Amino acid sequence: MNTENINQWNLTFTGMESPWLRALALILALAALYFSWTSIKTLHPPVKRWMVMFLRFTAVAIIVLMLLQPQMEQKEVLRLKNKIVCVLDNSMSMTLKGGDTGIARSQLVDTFFKENASFIKKLQDDFDVDFVTFSDAVKEISVADVRKGIVYDGVNTDVVRMLQYLKKRYEGKSVKGCFLFSDGADTGEYPQGVDKLEIVSNLAAGLAAPFFTFAPGGNMEVKDIAISDVVYDGFTFVRSPWRADVVIKIFGYKGMRLPITLKQGNDIISSKVIDVGNEKEVHIDLSFTPYTTGTFLYTVSLPVQPQEAIAENNQVSFLVKVVRDKIRIMHVCGRPSWDERFLRRILKNDPNIDLISFFILRSPTDNSEARNDELSLIPFPIDELFTQALSSFDLVIFQNFDYRPYDAAFFRFSHYLNNIKKFVTDQGGGFVMIGGDISFSQGGYDGTALEEILPVELNGGKDTIDLSRLKATLTNDGMKHPITFLEGDTDRNAALWNELPALDGCNKVARLKADAVPLTTFPISGNPPLISVMDAGQGRCMAITTDSLWRWNFVTVGQGGSNRHYLKFWQNSIKWLIKDASLNPVHIRINKETFLPNEEVQARVEALGRNYQPLEGVPLDMDVTNEFSGERILSAKGVTDANGQYRLAIKHDKEGYYIVKVTAKKENEEIGQDYAVFSIAAENKEFKDPAIRRDLLAKLSGVSGGRYFDLPVKDIEEKVSLENPAVTKLVGNRRITLWDNSYIFIILLATASAEWWIRKRSGLS
Repeated sequence: MNTENINQWNLTFTGMESPWLRALALILALAALYFSWTSIKTLHPPVKRWMVMFLRFTAVAIIVLMLLQPQMEQKEVLRLKNKIVCVLDNSMSMTLKGGDTGIARSQLVDTFFKENASFIKKLQDDFDVDFVTFSDAVKEISVADVRKGIVYDGVNTDVVRMLQYLKKRYEGKSVKGCFLFSDGADTGEYPQGVDKLEIVSNLAAGLAAPFFTFAPGGNMEVKDIAISDVVYDGFTFVRSPWRADVVIKIFGYKGMRLPITLKQGNDIISSKVIDVGNEKEVHIDLSFTPYTTGTFLYTVSLPVQPQEAIAENNQVSFLVKVVRDKIRIMHVCGRPSWDERFLRRILKNDPNIDLISFFILRSPTDNSEARNDELSLIPFPIDELFTQALSSFDLVIFQNFDYRPYDAAFFRFSHYLNNIKKFVTDQGGGFVMIGGDISFSQGGYDGTALEEILPVELNGGKDTIDLSRLKATLTNDGMKHPITFLEGDTDRNAALWNELPALDGCNKVARLKADAVPLTTFPISGNPPLISVMDAGQGRCMAITTDSLWRWNFVTVGQGGSNRHYLKFWQNSIKWLIKDASLNPVHIRINKETFLPNEEVQARVEALGRNYQPLEGVPLDMDVTNEFSGERILSAKGVTDANGQYRLAIKHDKEGYYIVKVTAKKENEEIGQDYAVFSIAAENKEFKDPAIRRDLLAKLSGVSGGRYFDLPVKDIEEKVSLENPAVTKLVGNRRITLWDNSYIFIILLATASAEWWIRKRSGLS
């Protein structure tokens, strides 16, 4: 800072501060001098007369000065220069190049300082010039840093923070101008409904200094197609339509067809082609229906166009959590029965289940002499159920249902069986077939699409029905399976199954399929499967080859027991069929979804036994991989503690989406596995909207009394007028009293004595 020290002297009077008293003292002094003159005007010689008058005047003057108490004040003053502030935007958006020029926005700023070097030198001579850069942070730099070259690496542009900094930094200082170089691409967060320009205007007006703003002008707009925003619900329900509103901003392109895709992981689940005319902004609605629960990664992407400036903003990824609202079950029964009555009752009374139930009291083959609109029984709504509404269900139950009366040329029920198969294999739905005299092969399902997904192979023609009353036998697989695990430990569970009431026979199917798991068998020759399950594509199926499970409820209660095991069996079955997460013995949870680079990710793994109690000492294998590239960033092993838990800490510096997968094994037997997804992302909004906001910069300069310029600008000195008034600052002062010292009293005494001696020698009184 160039300064100059100067001294200033001032005479002040501290006595008799009232002007009236000072005037009275002066009048009295003049009166005293007048009477003194009249008393000595006859004194001779004249030299002696003038000598006496001089001494009298001196004495009176000294007395008056003593009354006024004069002081000499010495002030040391610092002469200052007025301030000029040069503010430079160093965010990443300044590196963008004009679509037709190939020149970066930052190059125009560098050119300005080179072409107007003499003006900058004159500013530094006449003013105290500060240089400041701003993006996500505000930093003071030197002119040497500007000449050397600014690094444009800021990930956000916060104009409001910059203005707040200037107001605080230069409060009370004489700032005569601010030179702002930016593209105006403000990415700061603003409350909803608040006008950004109004906030900027109010802050600029409060700085009391004119802003001279400079932005890239001419044809410096970039060519870019950007996914500016994706408006979506991060929480949705399974089998319910999910929608996202994608906002696309278009710069420098027109008259083109633009494909947009929505992916789950690497699988395309929705796509559209849009026609772009002269629009600058396009809103696209993408939708799909999720069929499984969990947290999933979705990506909206656009292809990169020729000469496009920014490829990064053509893709946006986000996480969506899919949960269940209610379990929707379709229950179709061929005729009323005790088994149908008890099953329907427990499904209907469960508040977590939304049940749609049909049992057939008349079929299309029944002869009725009345018209349909005159009958109280409605026709079975086949097409609505198995075409329009099928995908909205989680589970379909066929209970002793013969579809063949509906397989006439008009109804085509065999076509709907294909729909049910796709519902299971492609959409992850669940399917249960319950036995009876018109079920399995007795219902004509052999050779159909449903047989392909059932865990049992059917006999051609008709199954044999065995009517023996025997108890179900639990298999080794059934001992450990979550469907048939009805008690807290294996021994108690086995004892329970031995105590359950006997059943009234079963449908004897051909055989169990290779991939199927038998849970219980019927203890007759060949031990035919009674309850069996199988994974089918993305879904699951169950076959119950009896229509007498109701006895586990009715007989047990009749004998004074409880029906809780019957309820538990169906609750377990439904959870397993719909892949309820609570049945997964291994869970992994992450403390949040999005992390900054090198921020610690905390993952907690929990292992449960088949009785859903914590398992201690379970070996865990854990891998962390990039969702898209498959690159493994971490591989670790661990063992669960006494609470059945293990904590894993992850740190990584590269942005992306990552999957944490954990597998739990004990004694070479897999207990279970689970996965979770998280993302690493540095918050960077610079490339979401690459437009140059000249309106914001023009508003800022207009409100503050400055002027807006389009870069490049030459001869700026002729176009900018800056005030430069003198500014001084007091740095010290000293007061010297002129009346209260011995010399004044000596002079007063000497003059009075000399006058008295002269008057005495002259014979005057």
